[in-house]
Amino acid sequence: MFKRVLLTALLATFLFSCHQQPESDISYEIASVVVDSIPQLKITMTLEASPDGITTLSFPDDAWGEEGLYNSLGKMQLLNVEGAVEKDADSGRIVLMHPKDMKELEFEYFLKQDFEEEISTDMVYRPIINQEYFHVFSHNMFMVPENAEPYQDILLDWSSFPEGYTIHNSFGSQERVQLLKGQDMELFGSAIFVGGDFRVFNGEIAGNEISLATRGEWIPFKDEAVFEVLEETLTYQRNFWNDHSQNYFTVTMQPFPQENGSSFQGTGLTNSFATSVSNNDQTELGQMVYLFNHELMHNWIGHTIHNDNEEEQYWFSEGFTEYYTFKNIAKNKINGLDGTFFIDEFNRTIRDLYASSVTEAPNSEINYDNFWTNYEYSKLPYWRGAIFAFYLDQKIQQMSEGKQSLDDVMYQVYTDATTNGQKLTHDYFIGVMDTFWDEDFEAVFQKHIEEGQKVDLVALFDEFDLEYSPECDIYELGFEFSEDRKQIVQVTEGSKAWKEGVRVGDEVYSRSIWQGRIEHEVELGLRRDGKEFKVSFYPVTKAAVPQLKSTAENIEKLGF
Repeated sequence: MFKRVLLTALLATFLFSCHQQPESDISYEIASVVVDSIPQLKITMTLEASPDGITTLSFPDDAWGEEGLYNSLGKMQLLNVEGAVEKDADSGRIVLMHPKDMKELEFEYFLKQDFEEEISTDMVYRPIINQEYFHVFSHNMFMVPENAEPYQDILLDWSSFPEGYTIHNSFGSQERVQLLKGQDMELFGSAIFVGGDFRVFNGEIAGNEISLATRGEWIPFKDEAVFEVLEETLTYQRNFWNDHSQNYFTVTMQPFPQENGSSFQGTGLTNSFATSVSNNDQTELGQMVYLFNHELMHNWIGHTIHNDNEEEQYWFSEGFTEYYTFKNIAKNKINGLDGTFFIDEFNRTIRDLYASSVTEAPNSEINYDNFWTNYEYSKLPYWRGAIFAFYLDQKIQQMSEGKQSLDDVMYQVYTDATTNGQKLTHDYFIGVMDTFWDEDFEAVFQKHIEEGQKVDLVALFDEFDLEYSPECDIYELGFEFSEDRKQIVQVTEGSKAWKEGVRVGDEVYSRSIWQGRIEHEVELGLRRDGKEFKVSFYPVTKAAVPQLKSTAENIEKLGF
């Protein structure tokens, strides 16, 4: 009798699992299809209908710097009822019109890639869908009910994809059916979804799953080396914060072709970090070490510890992240890098700050408009904040006779953020620092952050008996482009560009410039009076800018 009951129960469970999906507030069935020879994703959405006969879905036409995302939408239709579908690009809505008092709607839409050119940093934030793979961010893949509750049960059904086709995203890997219980809708809208010929590498840190999803044939490094960097980075960062609470985390790496130079970018997302990297022999694994350490440190600085006023506190969320990127790498010798790496990166930061045309701009000028439209303003909080963090770190250690450091300040800020929801404000930071500082810290903060005056590094290096050179080469491009970067509109007389013959009015037909990098030549193809010629030069000028020496004594004094 017991065996018969058990078999009956097992059979019922099997039939339920075969014919019914778990209950959810919203469900999406995703399938790969070809329409008119164009690879597309077909998404069938089941959701609660609005009783007034008009159900609206949020789907932005403009997002993350991209415009016209509705161009990626194909056919759309209601499946279980007669009705109409309208696009409202201005408001970022898809409007479903249907009979009143419907309980549930089944809505089908198609998503396609809306460009033909090669993948680049300009295109990676648009849906990429082809025969080999897809790479899409959730905000331009999944429509969501406009007035949905903040937390929803969401079902993602990928079961129609063939066996061997990778399914990987911010919420799991290789899962054909994903039920996201009580999902924060804001976090759902900030996720990455990839599939196809991606390779997935899995690991574990303190019982928590981590993974790397990548594709293509990488020229500069092997998958295993990148995954090792990821594993080391997350291990040491989580140990630093004593935070092993995240049970799943993934990084995706999308390669793109680039003939000259190297470039990379990353986007921090829910449980994940999406990267795009130039795939050529000028890209190096060391760049991935920096990228991973900087961006993943944002899990705590900038994410858990929120800025109260975003750009106003970028000196902290970007500058202190930059400092702890250098420190974490060197302290833990990630990818074999040590104190010499820290000194090299810190010296580069000093050079960048001193070479900047806005080096002493007040913090109030690091606003939304300047930060997002001007390169030097966008980098200023990185440089200024990192040097300020170094200054505080050294002074706190001195004042406490080695018993405390800036690390203790960071732990206090993190604790207040996680226990009290404290945001990072200037007054709050000054209040925390007052408990670690022997003098008037508000005056120090006002001088170096609010007013933007540079830290006197010569005096600081002398005070701590650190060896340094009083001058060095700093970056000087020596000329300015027109707004469309097709003409030279200004040249600094006496600069390397001037000496190589660059002149106002020259037309630019090719260029290779490593912004801020003095070790790489600038290469220009110019046209003057109908004749073409090329010039190359190192963009440097000598300046009274101090640089730490990479000596064993300095490395020891700095704690590496």
